[in-house]
Amino acid sequence: MAIQTGTMKSILSDAYKGSALYGALTTTAPGSSSGTEVSGGSPAYARKSLTWGSSSSGVVSATAVVFDVPTGTTVVGFQVHSAVTAGTYYDGVGITSQTFASQGTYTITPTYTQS
Repeated sequence: MAIQTGTMKSILSDAYKGSALYGALTTTAPGSSSGTEVSGGSPAYARKSLTWGSSSSGVVSATAVVFDVPTGTTVVGFQVHSAVTAGTYYDGVGITSQTFASQGTYTITPTYTQS
């Protein structure tokens, strides 16, 4: 059964944002299991805390997050976790890949849509 109301979609997107607390970049595509997380660099790569806004008809976005990315890394995915290190992998998605010839940053505005 497809969800018919914006109210129920927002309830479910609120549950998502309540669990998806930290964002991460990956060098392999995430899916039903976690992708390979970026590591290294100076300044060092680290997961970022996600600050989610209000849900509207099942759509919710977090504020933009900026990740430090080390030289020689190709970023291909974004995923969410329950903790700043280790924790539970909850979800992930492929993103437009970007290769870093030198140390740089990658900015992403996470958005979840409950269909």
